[in-house]
Amino acid sequence: MRTVLYGNGKSRLKWDLKQNLHDDIITWGCNRIYNDTVVDNLVAVDYWVQHDIVESGYAHKNKCWFSDWEVLPMEYDVQHLKDQYSAQGCNRFIENTRNDSYGSTSKLTYGVVDNTNKAGKVVSGRLQPPLEALYITWVDGTELIKNVDFPVEWSSGSTAIHLACQQGAKEIYLMGFDLGSYPINNVYEDIQNKFFDNNPHRVNVNRPDWIGQIKTVMKEFRDTQFIWVEPDRDTVKFDMNNLTYDTYENIRRKICR
Repeated sequence: MRTVLYGNGKSRLKWDLKQNLHDDIITWGCNRIYNDTVVDNLVAVDYWVQHDIVESGYAHKNKCWFSDWEVLPMEYDVQHLKDQYSAQGCNRFIENTRNDSYGSTSKLTYGVVDNTNKAGKVVSGRLQPPLEALYITWVDGTELIKNVDFPVEWSSGSTAIHLACQQGAKEIYLMGFDLGSYPINNVYEDIQNKFFDNNPHRVNVNRPDWIGQIKTVMKEFRDTQFIWVEPDRDTVKFDMNNLTYDTYENIRRKICR
């Protein structure tokens, strides 16, 4: 199975997301790529991104993979949850429109207080600045969302790579995976900055945890061939038997009509 996996590093801007791929290609993407294209599988681990994906309507028509996703029963006391957050100093509540036309099939999702307190619920709340908010996401049960059982507490990109391998990918083209030695802005920095009070937010991509996660996947799935496509020039290079590097032009000839 041939797979294209889109990260959101700026090196991906060399690739036209609207190109016609061969029919056997399966696509995976991360986070806000849904603003620009539809992928076969969309992965999001951050609750504020998950909230936006649901609110946009994308998850009603397209398969999504969300970390820590669990739908709560209708009778769950939302006001009590808000009171709990207010008592801890959080008074910012972000809530999408509830659709009562589905009656009892409407459900509520909410999140844990922080990344260390896994309460078995859908991530949607955080007390640490600058993302101080409780995200209340109403769903109607028709969303095409699958919970990510494993891996947990990984980045969206690393999670997507592992999930693609779990689903049987044997040839994976990695695009937009930049692991440089300096902070570099995300493709969707303008959208992302609204969660940081519109102050420029630079994403540090020299992350030892991300590097370790990607290496772990490549070591676990030794029979899968990984082709890293033209990453940023300062991206950390791996020496792995099942990894090669290639250009966008070469890959275009291989996987596009």
